[in-house]
Amino acid sequence: MKITSNTWILGLCFVLLAGSTFAQQASQSGQKVIDLVVGTWQISQVFDGKKQIQSTSDTLIHTIEFTREAKYITRNNSQKLDSGLFRINENHKILYLESKNNANGDAHPVEWGLSLQGHILTLTGRGSPHAERFKYIYTRKSGTKKMGTE
Repeated sequence: MKITSNTWILGLCFVLLAGSTFAQQASQSGQKVIDLVVGTWQISQVFDGKKQIQSTSDTLIHTIEFTREAKYITRNNSQKLDSGLFRINENHKILYLESKNNANGDAHPVEWGLSLQGHILTLTGRGSPHAERFKYIYTRKSGTKKMGTE
């Protein structure tokens, strides 16, 4: 009976050690989401709930650019609409945008659920029932998804 308990404890330790080693290797070889979003993204679709909002010439030209310095700029055609700082919660895949236009500092950063698959970036509203209805799908316009190359 004592051998079985020791064997079970040894096996559990082995599983925990192997899992820890695998997680460390995955994080060292994988890239962070914050590095993968760097570049310019052009809006391709907008949804209000499950209904796709019809695109207009204004929405088709809408872009968002993320820089390596953790700054963002949104543009419509060539006109700058907004800019500021961004950060990402890697574990929960949440994007936070803090606008420069909020000079008085009383507003909180705007939260977006973030999904990144290849050259498709999806942002879903968070924080209020109204915001949660909306989903924005962007395609990569410039930049690459590999860190260090553009």
